[in-house]
Amino acid sequence: MNFNKKLAVAVSGAVLLMAGQVALADSATDIVDALVMKGVLTEEEGRLITKGHTSKTAVTPVVKEKDGAFTLESANGNNSISLTGRMHLDYRHNNMDLYASDFNDRDSATGADNIELRRARLGVKGKFAKDFNYEIVGNLPGTATVDVAFVDYAKYPEVKLRLGRFKQPFNLEELTSSNNIDFMERSYVNQLAPAKKNGAMIFGEPKTGFTYALSAYSMNDTEQDSKNDKMNYAGRTTLNFGELLGNKTMVAHIGMAGFDAEYNITPTTTSGNPGTGTTNGSILAFRTPGRGLSNIFAAQIGGVTVGQNLQSANSNSTSQVKSSAVGIEGAFAVNNIKVQGEYARAGVKGSTGTTGDVLDLNADVFYGELMYLATGETYAGAYKGGAFGSIKPTNNFDLDKNQWGAWEFGLRAEKYTVDDISLTAGSGGATQGVGATRVRGATSCESGAGGTQTASAINGCKASSTTYTAGIKWILNPNAMVKLNYSRTNFGYEWEHFDLDDSRRLNKEDILMMRTQFAF
Repeated sequence: MNFNKKLAVAVSGAVLLMAGQVALADSATDIVDALVMKGVLTEEEGRLITKGHTSKTAVTPVVKEKDGAFTLESANGNNSISLTGRMHLDYRHNNMDLYASDFNDRDSATGADNIELRRARLGVKGKFAKDFNYEIVGNLPGTATVDVAFVDYAKYPEVKLRLGRFKQPFNLEELTSSNNIDFMERSYVNQLAPAKKNGAMIFGEPKTGFTYALSAYSMNDTEQDSKNDKMNYAGRTTLNFGELLGNKTMVAHIGMAGFDAEYNITPTTTSGNPGTGTTNGSILAFRTPGRGLSNIFAAQIGGVTVGQNLQSANSNSTSQVKSSAVGIEGAFAVNNIKVQGEYARAGVKGSTGTTGDVLDLNADVFYGELMYLATGETYAGAYKGGAFGSIKPTNNFDLDKNQWGAWEFGLRAEKYTVDDISLTAGSGGATQGVGATRVRGATSCESGAGGTQTASAINGCKASSTTYTAGIKWILNPNAMVKLNYSRTNFGYEWEHFDLDDSRRLNKEDILMMRTQFAF
């Protein structure tokens, strides 16, 4: 072997030795190929030099980066793992100090000005054995809990199978990640959704622009009794005519969804006057969409204390809930303007297991919103699989380059109405102090602090509230965002929310709120 050939072999070997990093694998092989083409090395010598290196690169994991998130993937692409996380830090200012002078009660806590760590989650997701996807995410604030944990068999995009804990297929807002929702909080419609439950789901996208999902799930994470916890069902299907027609700048989305649920709850002692031993559990309740006042409407079925003793411990008797809902959804977007709305109607029935009360009602909820991306990004670019994903700024925030990210403005109006409320009183419940069945909040039958009514007062009772929200969203980059929202809720009926000896009554709520958000 002459000197030049020896030198070439030595250089090639050194380059390949240093090319342990995956990023250098292709360039090192290219150098050897070039030497072979120039006749410096024979083909056999080239194969001998690259043989060991090729075997290493065939099994060396690959690190990929997208939108600030990193994925470790096997060389053959069959297995991967990514670290995911989010943190939402909120500030809220509420006007409730205008209505009450005494806040020494836990019901009043939701009316407080506060800084809240709304979400802090950390998890992993990826795939294994080529055809299986997975995701496991934990909630960190307070007592750590599992947010989602599921495995998909996803060999065929047209038909996939999911097992574990996941979002049930109902409500466009619910199926839009909390990182990407249009306002800080979801609407009244979303408060009907089953949300994240343990179950099994068949879903898929047989054709781009057409999706479906059918799920069977358990409403309770643990059994409440041995008789009345049933299997529950949910389903959703969507069409996006923009994708069906191949229009990449337009979203014309329509969808239908529904669920049917039968489960049990365990009534607990009310906060209002625990000395009475009153126990009940909510079968339907609404909170103002800005995470302001809770129980602006609550329908509560009664239970009883052990031995009918007013001073004894809480009852361990359960009450049954049957609920079902149907919903329609629509979103139309052209370039940087989007109009979106949803409507749902639900029927809810609660039955006590001991006193024989039956509380029945219907609820109608809807919202409509208008969104505008002032910096020109498109909503179609964020739409995929029947829901909206993240808006990626055309230019990320960078002071050195005088770039300011993406800016979005929005308005939303929403309302709930509860009617056809009826109570069939049994041996206890609304007419007795033990296990009081009741409706409370902004209702036509609200009767002061505590909100307990007789059966005759509950029958024919109605409830409603309307909320308007304005929002500004500053998207610095795919990982960071700031939101500023203002909401006004007009209660359909004046009422006294807190279990306090205070005669002032509420007719509206104002909330100013801000969120700083980080996700990867």
